Amino acid sequence: MPQVYFAHAGGLIVPAAKPHRVAGAAQCRWLRTANLLLACMLVACGAAAGRPAANKPAPTVTRKPVVATATRRATRMPSHTPTATPTITPQPTSTSTPVALLPFTDDLKTALSGLPEETYQNLKSYYSISGFKIDFFAANLLQMVPYPQKFPADFSARLRLKLGTNLSTSAGLAFRVADQDNYYAFLVNGGGDFWLLKLKNGNTETLQSAEIEQLQSAFEIKDLRVDVQGSEFRVFAQDILLTVVHDDTFATGGVGLVGWSEQGADSLRFTQLDVVEHAQRSVPARSECTLTLDDSAHPGTRQVRLGPLGADGTARVLIEPGDESILFIARTANRFEVINLSAATDPFGTELYNRNYDGIQNDRAQPLQPALPSDEGELTLFLPLAPAQALQAGSYDFSLSTEGGEPICDALAIVRIESEPVPQVIDLNLWLVSAAPELTTAAGRQRLEETLRQTAHTILEPHGLAIGAVHFGEANAAQRMRLQRMSDSQYAELCSALKADMGSGYKLNVALVDEYRIQFSSGATEEPVLGLAPQPGTAIITEGQHSCAVVAWELMDGDMQELTATIIHESAHFLGLAHTTDEDGLSFDFLSDTPQCSAASADVDGNKNVGVDECALFDANNLMFWQSGAQQASVNLTAQQSWLLRRHPLFHPAPQTP
Repeated sequence: MPQVYFAHAGGLIVPAAKPHRVAGAAQCRWLRTANLLLACMLVACGAAAGRPAANKPAPTVTRKPVVATATRRATRMPSHTPTATPTITPQPTSTSTPVALLPFTDDLKTALSGLPEETYQNLKSYYSISGFKIDFFAANLLQMVPYPQKFPADFSARLRLKLGTNLSTSAGLAFRVADQDNYYAFLVNGGGDFWLLKLKNGNTETLQSAEIEQLQSAFEIKDLRVDVQGSEFRVFAQDILLTVVHDDTFATGGVGLVGWSEQGADSLRFTQLDVVEHAQRSVPARSECTLTLDDSAHPGTRQVRLGPLGADGTARVLIEPGDESILFIARTANRFEVINLSAATDPFGTELYNRNYDGIQNDRAQPLQPALPSDEGELTLFLPLAPAQALQAGSYDFSLSTEGGEPICDALAIVRIESEPVPQVIDLNLWLVSAAPELTTAAGRQRLEETLRQTAHTILEPHGLAIGAVHFGEANAAQRMRLQRMSDSQYAELCSALKADMGSGYKLNVALVDEYRIQFSSGATEEPVLGLAPQPGTAIITEGQHSCAVVAWELMDGDMQELTATIIHESAHFLGLAHTTDEDGLSFDFLSDTPQCSAASADVDGNKNVGVDECALFDANNLMFWQSGAQQASVNLTAQQSWLLRRHPLFHPAPQTP
């Protein structure tokens, strides 16, 4: 049965595709999104020769996805401007440096705590009945007021403060202070910006900065917080984890108050400081969570825990010589919060994604830079995208932020280490939600597995790849009642139920249902589709929202070979492969050895669509062509496609035969 594969948002943040209509009864199609992180969805459009029509028309409009709309300000960095000559010379501090005992508390109303009071021509810092104040009389002044004590290396400090009237005036906490020219500082302003700075020998470096919506116009900060442990700094404002940064320049030092007058005269007031041992800190809700791994590291892989990143942070994955791939996963506690990848760089600083990429690549000389992806609640990335981007030893940096300021509460990476040049296999969990006897009986399961292995033999074995162990599971009566004929809104529930029943570990989860429906636009009637799989999928972790592929049996019209080909096609998307050519004949994958079927040369009927017949001399026989219909025996993969597949952590060396 000729099929067409629809791409759909599947919870991924992608630009809306234009409406399409089926060209003929035996035609189906796979709608293109401009984001390489897309979901694959198969839609039944009609009947093959000699088979009754499915009587379920293809949808005419793609589901409108959510589009990230966050705007980021250009990072501004305060210049370290020395204060003017004082009109009153401050008293010199003692040469001895006492060590503060924790817990340490200061209401900042009396001079007993030891902050120096200073009066200069351009600023004044002093105690008052309402707290410690810094009055700026000019712009672009960075003033740090240190306590005389040295503080323990690891601690958690919480500061309450009142900002001035200018949105740009910033205030915060200095820590690991050595002197006026060497310390870290965490500042926020009323405009919603925050900075984590390092001053070394008087030179200012921004370790991290961003704009957070929840901090805008928040002139009274009731809880500004820094958690310091070793080289890791976690900074919070209003109980929001803003970022997590690592730096080992200063190992110990003091604590102080800091302010910055960017645009003019203003006044700051600090009203309470509390410092406790790091082990005694309380963790704000939603700032930390745990991505639970279903299994220990598979042979040939290693698991790298990266921890929380905050609302705007950077994760660093160290790649060793011989490492082959990275499966990167980040999540928020709020499954509807949008996570944006703002940058990703290799060890040489090369940008791996392009924020201006429009989804169209007609020139093979174009840099390998797809669009920056975004996703709701969970973001999964797979690198490399092509052999041209083979991993290099060194640090890969992933900079992420969230749309609404919810913190990224955990992140991890699964790194595939150098694989042996031996046959590789992938294990599958097939979960039967369908009640069709062709699938659920012992004979049906045996036929399904045999056909799946035969199909894989044709497509995968020439490249040293194969299906490994196949495990069957079956939904219970209550699950079958809810999910046998299901809506796309139940996708996360389906994947969760599958994982709860069969686990995952280093296996690819596929659910077989009777009917799967998608609402392609608001208010539209849901349309039945043949299947769905995220690209790439979230494997190995328990909480994965995009952790399974779905295939609907009824629209296969009993064709077991079509079913198994669909499972392999969807699995390839889950593992990171894109279409060789999309239906418009304008968008292609980034692999140099996959043929392209360009609309300029192949769209002979002028319908702005390139199909199997028009692309027969190009890539119509490739497994990842946007439309099926080629003879099964001729379906193939290229060397670069198989190069990518065998580097995914779910593939592993075939068991040795005794």
